[in-house]
Amino acid sequence: MTSASDHPRFFRPLIALLIAAAVTLLGPVGDARAQQLSAADRNLIVNVKLAGLWEMPAGMWAQERGKSERVREVGRTLMIDHGRLDTATHAIADRFGITLPTEPSDQQSAWLGEMKAARDDTEFDRIFANRLRYAHGILFPIIAQVRAGTRNDVVRDYATTANQAVLRHMTLLESTGVVDHSLMPEAPVPQSNNANAATDVGFGDLALGLLLAVALGGGLFFAVRTLRAKNTRTRKRAAAAEPEPVPSAPGEINV
Repeated sequence: MTSASDHPRFFRPLIALLIAAAVTLLGPVGDARAQQLSAADRNLIVNVKLAGLWEMPAGMWAQERGKSERVREVGRTLMIDHGRLDTATHAIADRFGITLPTEPSDQQSAWLGEMKAARDDTEFDRIFANRLRYAHGILFPIIAQVRAGTRNDVVRDYATTANQAVLRHMTLLESTGVVDHSLMPEAPVPQSNNANAATDVGFGDLALGLLLAVALGGGLFFAVRTLRAKNTRTRKRAAAAEPEPVPSAPGEINV
């Protein structure tokens, strides 16, 4: 009787089907690894969603209440850009299973309240531009840090898009002419740049090493030269002090 082991061709298609089924159910190993997000990655996605929750209404109000034409134009651009960014945010959140907020934060709600309570359109323009510029200044470094350090390609592309949008919005808000930069978040206290510090220390150590090498080399050269000169003088003195050889008598050999 022929055993199943005698028919390797029978098992090859079966093994291939089992592998294909496993890949379908579990997904490729590389893709599963790519799904891992850091806490910073997730925090960025949530913060971008929060930004859209209050900036889209603010942009709509700016089109209705803005006193200057520029404020109305900026409001329209912000509303459109955040609408597109919101679509991308929901797509990436769905992909990685992130729960997004549905209401703006208390601080963002308070800013919307200030705009709604503005006494006139001139005051609205000032509140709109300054509050939104301040918020973008807070979000901008968060995006930059994730863009620089994320290990996930999808998040990196998302952060690049968000970075471009926020930079554009800051520039547009400043173009209104009513932004008070003294109210903006201050730049963080600069920390030592580890990369540059390492380079500086390395260069300093190299320079010190070269200096020591030159000093030691020069000292060794001087010592060798002095020793040679001393030996030469010693040999000369010894030669001068050596007595003249006594002439040998016939038949004698001086040793």
